[in-house]
Amino acid sequence: MASEQTETSSYDNFNAKSYLKNNYRMRPDGIPDSHEDWMPWLLNNLKDTFAGGKLSGERLLDVGTGPAIHNLISAAPYFPNITCAEFCQENREEVEKWVRGENDAFDWDPFIKYVCGLEGEGAWEARQVALRDAIQQVVFCDVREENLPEALNGGPYDVVSSIFTLCGVAKDKADFDGIVSNVSSLVKPGGTLILVCDLEATHYTDGKVSFPHTYLEASYIRQAVRNSGFVDVKDDILVFRSIEGLNWDGTGYIYLTARKSSE
Repeated sequence: MASEQTETSSYDNFNAKSYLKNNYRMRPDGIPDSHEDWMPWLLNNLKDTFAGGKLSGERLLDVGTGPAIHNLISAAPYFPNITCAEFCQENREEVEKWVRGENDAFDWDPFIKYVCGLEGEGAWEARQVALRDAIQQVVFCDVREENLPEALNGGPYDVVSSIFTLCGVAKDKADFDGIVSNVSSLVKPGGTLILVCDLEATHYTDGKVSFPHTYLEASYIRQAVRNSGFVDVKDDILVFRSIEGLNWDGTGYIYLTARKSSE
């Protein structure tokens, strides 16, 4: 498979376990512990997006899954065929460990319990099983691949999600535009894109290594999505009051959903 690995070679140094330890913790009251409560904000938005089977179809692709599965918990009851596409091998291995239920896998049970609580669903163990069953593939993905559907051995998907990834790998705004356009080819006409991005950030860290970040405003992200053939663009913005002590220098996050035009 052709890939511009040199474009993102710094991710060879990404430390998945350090990233998980630094970013995925629970408070004693069972609520995700995160700066400005960004994690509850994200999980609640995902809950609302998938609630009651609002999105139709069976196949979901998550682009840039990283070593985490929290963003797929609400999707599992409605999308029995989930593909996790990720550039970094160490991240893919972390997801695969969890799917197989290995002892040294990261413990996502508290997050599954929390999401099921948001949804009013008490049977979190059943959701854990459903999510493990739903994750059909964990595959390599380079978002700059010229023909992504062919590279991923699959046609357009009903839903494509990408959480904090496209903004993080883009070298500049023009590169972000190209990546969004490329990923849009993975969404079937009438399908849904879920995109979460950092706002106005220049760098972030996994706890040990610092990674550059392209400065993106909310208006620019919305327009890039529209330019890639999407309509019904809707978003929710979380504005941070302070970033003191944070491993990132942005001003907030944007949670965006859009429908791929059928025309």
